[in-house]
Amino acid sequence: MDLVSACIFCAGFLLGGEPAPRPGLSTEIGLSYATLSRQIPDSAPGLDDGDVSDATPKFLLIGLGNAHEAAAGLGAGTPAFEWRVRVAFGPSHDEQERFARANQVQIETDGTGRYENFGLLGRLPVGAQDSIELGLDRRSHKATDVLNIGQSEHNVSEQRVLSAERADGAVGWRHRFPGVELAAAARYVKVTGYNATAGAFMNGSGSFFGGSLEGRYRNGAWTLSLSGEILSGSIDLHEESLPDFHSRDTKPDASLSAGRFSLGYSWPRTDVFFTGTYSREHLPFVALAVTGTETVAFDAGFHPDSTSKEFFGDLTVRHVFTPAIRGTLGLRLASGSEDVDLTDAVGSRPPETIDINRRGRWGGGASRTLGFPELTFFLGADFSIGAPR
Repeated sequence: MDLVSACIFCAGFLLGGEPAPRPGLSTEIGLSYATLSRQIPDSAPGLDDGDVSDATPKFLLIGLGNAHEAAAGLGAGTPAFEWRVRVAFGPSHDEQERFARANQVQIETDGTGRYENFGLLGRLPVGAQDSIELGLDRRSHKATDVLNIGQSEHNVSEQRVLSAERADGAVGWRHRFPGVELAAAARYVKVTGYNATAGAFMNGSGSFFGGSLEGRYRNGAWTLSLSGEILSGSIDLHEESLPDFHSRDTKPDASLSAGRFSLGYSWPRTDVFFTGTYSREHLPFVALAVTGTETVAFDAGFHPDSTSKEFFGDLTVRHVFTPAIRGTLGLRLASGSEDVDLTDAVGSRPPETIDINRRGRWGGGASRTLGFPELTFFLGADFSIGAPR
């Protein structure tokens, strides 16, 4: 689900997994709809109807892979040998609305973009109980928006360009006991954020280092897994803004961390897995679903420092229709909060904090009834190449 989620900087678990992949050579295809929204509620001072910005991608996923199971009785479902390639591309639609009172400017944004995501995975057995694991994952979003600033609707004021990217690499080792697996990996992550309007320019890029751990247990039809990742580093940040576009270069610290648990049950032809993930991102820029309030602050020379916390709930159902064809249905709902601390670049104005809800708007009244959770919906199938195993 990570590869077809609208979230760019949230948890990046590369080497763990929920349902075991199909043994043998296979191909897969899938379609997905996702949405992410950053909302300043209407209770905020000066806002009549709040300030809402969202990105909504629609993905096509294709994949190809091969897997060989571990020796009978060893491990908890992760293959001893595996290689897999997945690509998820899709267009996105960006919208933002801020209807403000007379003392604040109204801002509306509309635009299009694209997601270009891919994942590579490799496992190589070392004896009967161990495997070396390699993973590479990139999630990227680029969008161009038209900004309407002022009280008159459909009055094009300027253009905004947004870019957010996270690329993960991991090298790990997995050891298998009867019914149990333990895995550890060293991690490297490169993050990039870009936000440019007529009034401000922000470009950040940095490297993170850390690691991840996973434990996996299987007993009969039940499978339980626990995993976590911690990464930290710094961002080379360049900022410019009105009135003189003076260059400001800093190197603030940043971090990414997450924890995940998964519980699954398998019938002869159907697997059901539920996964819960807590993700925390601390980044010195905002480059995805930027609100109108933030646009005004950046143009005025304020520097952002964002800390977001989200919980993701994933439900995956996989069913065997024939020995060669299996279908997969995936659903993710997420909700969280984000604090964006704003500091004046020259230090003459007091700092401010914007409280933002991480949500999703979809399906009209359906999302409102559920509290506007962020949504990812996936429908796919995998097909055996050659004789199914």
